[in-house]
Amino acid sequence: MLTVLTTNTCTAACGHCTVHSSPQRRGRLSLETMTRVIDDLHEVSGLQVVVFAGGEPTLMKGSLLDAIAHCDARGIPTRMVTNASWATSDYAARKMVRTLREAGLAELNLSADDFHLPFISFDNIVRAWRASKGQGFLNVAIANCYGPQSKITPDFIRRELNEPDIEVRFDDQGSQTQPRAVSKDGSTYMLSNGLLQRIGRAREHVGDDDLFYPSSQAQLDMACPWAIRSAALAPSGHLVACCGIEAAGNEVLDFGEVLTQSPSSVAREAALDLLVNAISAIGPYRLLQLAQALDRSRTVTTRERYASMCEACEDLVRQPAAIAVLRKHSVVVGREVAAKLEREACLT
Repeated sequence: MLTVLTTNTCTAACGHCTVHSSPQRRGRLSLETMTRVIDDLHEVSGLQVVVFAGGEPTLMKGSLLDAIAHCDARGIPTRMVTNASWATSDYAARKMVRTLREAGLAELNLSADDFHLPFISFDNIVRAWRASKGQGFLNVAIANCYGPQSKITPDFIRRELNEPDIEVRFDDQGSQTQPRAVSKDGSTYMLSNGLLQRIGRAREHVGDDDLFYPSSQAQLDMACPWAIRSAALAPSGHLVACCGIEAAGNEVLDFGEVLTQSPSSVAREAALDLLVNAISAIGPYRLLQLAQALDRSRTVTTRERYASMCEACEDLVRQPAAIAVLRKHSVVVGREVAAKLEREACLT
């Protein structure tokens, strides 16, 4: 999967935004850059889906539609993540949805939570959701992140839509539920439910009371399923490890610029990096604990508890001291990775 972060400009400035998007930011990708990176990675790796996100991707207007059509012409399914700021009326919602489908968009994700509310009415989500019905999408989802204090929860959404049977994507343990039922119009409609995390702007705007924590921190001791496998193209024109953290410019997660280099060669080189491999194999939580244990100067810090693996990852990659100590003890890190891979091989 490749996520194309089309722009970091957004119609909202949500307090929980993991990539610091806002109306004031002006980064954006050109159509030429988007299509060149998509073509290169698809030729080498065979992309299964391209996700257009942001910021707010619809601000890209014709460039977004052309990029979606480019993927569709090559048989690559596409998904778009949007806040539905464009669904200001039933007419506007229908017009945008039909335009996206005509361009070839296969999946539509609508973001809805408490942090969007100061900027975008939930009525926009309702209008966009209803406009999507019967339009031939493969999937339509409302992406909802929430915590103990949240108003916009899966139950709230079901009530507002008057659709009590909308299925959720994840169970209480965070595992994907069984395949969702296909509706009579041929599309699958669901709630992509997730929990709030203190990442990016949320580090300042989300408190302890806003978060659900795992019953044991040991539950976070797992491999990252996104690093390398689900890279992102940042608005800066850099290929980065994922779309969950603003990774451009980060020593570990920024793989490099792809404006003058082959994207596939940048990805191949990144896949050889010890720490990128370690995040992928043993996970950031384990690496952060290892860095603290190896740090004789006691400068590596950790939070008392984490709500998610991604929180631990951001703490890890934002600490030069942690990265330095892990690279210094590369043999120890390599052994941890090798041991994990050996255990997995034995299980299979």
